[in-house]
Amino acid sequence: MPLHSRSRRPGSPSSARERQPQKRRTASGREERRLQQLAAVSERLEYQFQDIGLLDRALTHSSAAHENLAGVLRDNETFEFLGDAVIAFATADVLHRRDPEGAEGRKSRLKALLVSEERLAERAQALGLPEALRLGRGEEKTGGRHKRAIWADAYEAVVAAIYLDGGIKAAHSFVATAVEQELAEPGRRLGTRDPKSALQELLQARGEALPGYDVVAEEGPAHRLRFRIACRVAGETLAEGEGHSKKEAEQAAARGALAVLRPRGTSTD
Repeated sequence: MPLHSRSRRPGSPSSARERQPQKRRTASGREERRLQQLAAVSERLEYQFQDIGLLDRALTHSSAAHENLAGVLRDNETFEFLGDAVIAFATADVLHRRDPEGAEGRKSRLKALLVSEERLAERAQALGLPEALRLGRGEEKTGGRHKRAIWADAYEAVVAAIYLDGGIKAAHSFVATAVEQELAEPGRRLGTRDPKSALQELLQARGEALPGYDVVAEEGPAHRLRFRIACRVAGETLAEGEGHSKKEAEQAAARGALAVLRPRGTSTD
């Protein structure tokens, strides 16, 4: 058989060389789509990144980084830690400037609501962050893209990315704008009773046993533990909640229990 007409074995060096351009084109296509996706997110954030790689990392879940055998992907866990601190500072600053002489207790309750996992997840959803997340195949299959805890973590990481890219002024402006909008929204019952207090009052009014809270699981790295806590009344588990602290997880569990016990449509804020 003439040399030019011979079929090449799939594993031969020449066959491998022929596949390289196709692989490069495929990778290039993925990168281009990712850049377009990040540009769309940046536009919704109303912030122009000097280093778009920071936003990409902020939207990369640990599951994607762990499955990346080349080791070129870095996850957003350390960004979450930094973003959490920036959000807390910016929120406290807004509340203080709005009411410098206001009662500390009321401002603390407001801050807890405004930085809660539930509220951050709402902001992430409004910005379209869930759709832009890099997730590992396993996490994707188990519904990770629909987990509100992951949404909230992504929002924290994005705030950190803005801080690292543009400094505290840019990050403060981003968070403060969201906080001011939420404080101004009609119908938001901010600063009233927290879910745990509301649940206790409801049960007392009904003459029922007070709620108990039990840690069901502790997950994640040591610097970023996530707690899952069950809210139980008279031995019955009414709801579970998650958070980066036991207090936050208990509030989330109490909020879920209120949703079970109260008539539908009643606000729990």
